[in-house]
Amino acid sequence: MPIITNQATLRTSVADWLNRTDLTDNQLDQFIEMGEAKVYEILRVPPLEVSESFTVLTSNSSLAIPSRFIEAIELKKTESAKDDDIVLSRIDEKAFSNSKIKNAYIRVGSSLLLTDSDGEQKAAGTYTLRYYRADESIGTTSGSPAVEVTTQYILGTEYEVSLFAALSVAYLFLGDNESEQKYNELFLRKINSLNVKERNASLKGGSFSAVYSAQGI
Repeated sequence: MPIITNQATLRTSVADWLNRTDLTDNQLDQFIEMGEAKVYEILRVPPLEVSESFTVLTSNSSLAIPSRFIEAIELKKTESAKDDDIVLSRIDEKAFSNSKIKNAYIRVGSSLLLTDSDGEQKAAGTYTLRYYRADESIGTTSGSPAVEVTTQYILGTEYEVSLFAALSVAYLFLGDNESEQKYNELFLRKINSLNVKERNASLKGGSFSAVYSAQGI
């Protein structure tokens, strides 16, 4: 089993790979946090997909973007008969403002603005948003009593992604351009392989699965 399973073990591994003893825990945690941000900029795999239903009112014709939202996959109006569901089109702000495009949406700040079947901003009813959502950050706590987050998808199955991302940030901080490029390349290769694996599984009608790519570090 991998030895990187939580924030503490990831922090220790980052320090070990850097071969540095002068970095504080706060610095190492910042490398990890910034590395996580790099991951979610480009990782798009099924374990990060979420579907939520929202009630939209005519008065605002919008829905609030959920927490940890990365990118919308599909937004549809849910009708009583499933075959009658209407998938909304994502358009740019200029087209949204200047044209009455039916059943469309755009992102404005922390909300998605919707149009109805007449192209008016008077959408109402039940809508389902399927989107990519980032996991809770490594080391954050939730609930009462507070509990450390240990079920993060990336850390639980493809921990090298988190390690390589954090190392690329660390070497950028340390001014070692060669090492920064090396670990950024390793990070990108791993991310790309996961994204390709997902696409191939979808094309073949299969389901995506992830496995440990190494037994330990």
